[in-house]
Amino acid sequence: MRLLLSVSWTEEACYLGGRGGQEGAVGREGLPKGARKPSSILTGNDAESEEDFEPRIVPYKQVNRVQAKYISTELGMRERLFVGVLTSKNTISTLGVAVNRTISHHLDTVVFFTGMRNRKVPHGMFVVSHGDERLIWNMFQTIRYILDHYINEYDWFYLVQDDAYTEADRIRALVDHLSMDRELYMGSPEEFIGGEMEGKYCYGGFGYLLSRTLLLRLHARPDEWLGRCIIDYTSANCVSEYEVG
Repeated sequence: MRLLLSVSWTEEACYLGGRGGQEGAVGREGLPKGARKPSSILTGNDAESEEDFEPRIVPYKQVNRVQAKYISTELGMRERLFVGVLTSKNTISTLGVAVNRTISHHLDTVVFFTGMRNRKVPHGMFVVSHGDERLIWNMFQTIRYILDHYINEYDWFYLVQDDAYTEADRIRALVDHLSMDRELYMGSPEEFIGGEMEGKYCYGGFGYLLSRTLLLRLHARPDEWLGRCIIDYTSANCVSEYEVG
């Protein structure tokens, strides 16, 4: 039920206190002293009956504050998923463009990594060039670039080659259900060549998912990480001298 309330103004004097018919102080036109009609305009004579009012001036003090570029940065928030696509000078205009058209409108951030610089970068693609087409070097530089530029902005990092088909919606749905605190290395498991080394690695052709927590452990010593990769794959150790026979 709705009630409609209405109030009308009267010019009868107001009585303050209300006990024993005591009258309050009454001014001109039967109104309480210091009161005016709602529709009236204050005149010079009326001003004399008003209480003295001294406005207080509060000085303005400018505060220099640097705003964060994004509100997520100011609140310490990170995005969920970063996608890095490994491409090459010969395939960026074909396979790279196809991948970009397939997944870019499903994902917030897609960055293409290549070795050699191409004179013309395809429209609508963000490309990072490392300067070397060797696959292992491209992979190492890609991980290092992510650690230097994106590690504090995302919780999960998905790396894939440009000749693989990626179901972007499934990747997004997956990371939405994973805890960001886990050290996770997820993909298609493969045995190491020769079988001498225990454990399995994720085959890069199908793509793999890395957690920020895991990558932070690599960030501390990227040179050590590279050394372990070289030793495990080639058995070559770092030396300070080399004799030419």
